[in-house]
Amino acid sequence: MASCSPTTSERDQGGSCMTTTILTLHPDIVETHILTRLDGQTLAAAACTSSQLHSLCTQENLWREICSSTWPSASDPRVQTIISDDHRSFFSDSFPVLDCRQKPPSKHTRDVIITKELISSVDIYYQNKAIFSKVAETETVTGWFQFPPFRIDLLDLKDRLPTPIQFVGETDVLFKHLEENLTLSWIIVEPDRRRAVNLSSRWPVSVEEDWLTHELHVKYAVVMAGDQRWGLFSGRGLVECEVMVILGGQEVGGEMYVKEVTMQMKDMEGKNLCGKDSLVILKEVMENGKGKRGRKGEEKEGYEEFLQKKRERKDKKERIENVLNNVCLATGFLLFVAFLSIKFFF
Repeated sequence: MASCSPTTSERDQGGSCMTTTILTLHPDIVETHILTRLDGQTLAAAACTSSQLHSLCTQENLWREICSSTWPSASDPRVQTIISDDHRSFFSDSFPVLDCRQKPPSKHTRDVIITKELISSVDIYYQNKAIFSKVAETETVTGWFQFPPFRIDLLDLKDRLPTPIQFVGETDVLFKHLEENLTLSWIIVEPDRRRAVNLSSRWPVSVEEDWLTHELHVKYAVVMAGDQRWGLFSGRGLVECEVMVILGGQEVGGEMYVKEVTMQMKDMEGKNLCGKDSLVILKEVMENGKGKRGRKGEEKEGYEEFLQKKRERKDKKERIENVLNNVCLATGFLLFVAFLSIKFFF
């Protein structure tokens, strides 16, 4: 290999001797035997090193393959119709998870219906292997969607999706295993503007057992900025996008199955947002939300902070209600005393 001593001009142009060495190869070799081995983040970084590599790293066929291997559901014809000529932008919008620290929606934004339908591109992975992939369409213009609580169901009640996950009797061990090995991607695609956003925490933020059915509820969640209307005491509301995967099958040593995969949006009081308000939040995160790499476990820590804010908000609301109740009782007592006094003297 050539000696590695970048010249001043190379440094000024952001180049390196590694870049120079690679570019001595034929472009077909670089594209076929080197760039095809890179993941999306590494390929995007390589595109920033030089103008020549940028031209090679932005080839549509490379990004098509990366999107298909990262999200098998993205190969569905319904998704391909939307992103067929710009897989690189789709990857940028959807990978890896959402960082939603943008300002709340403006009043003008609230009143806008952004699209006639939403496309859900969903993949569930167990130990980094896809075990479930599905694409679902949700219409957004009728009253059936806009006014009831926002909810997307991917499986019918009678469906049971088999998995290679084995049930073990020790719940703590099973919960830990699922938190480390069961990951999920839920990409919402807006066909009209060809925008996408990944509304999953990737790793679970909680795993719980239903005391009645003994089914396991694996929860993924992203916390997003809401609306002033939902932040009664905090000055700014937060909205939780909740994805729930319900697993059944309690036979020790047997394989578990997926019973439900759903998405909902809830405010800080745990109330479900309607479809119309959910569209407003989706529009805002598509425009202002940013993807971040994040370390494993960061999503769970962030969700626990959100739960702490919910508890603080609830405590504050209860204190205010207690003060109001005491004021009402004191006022009633004073009025009663005043009434007795007037009656005694007259």
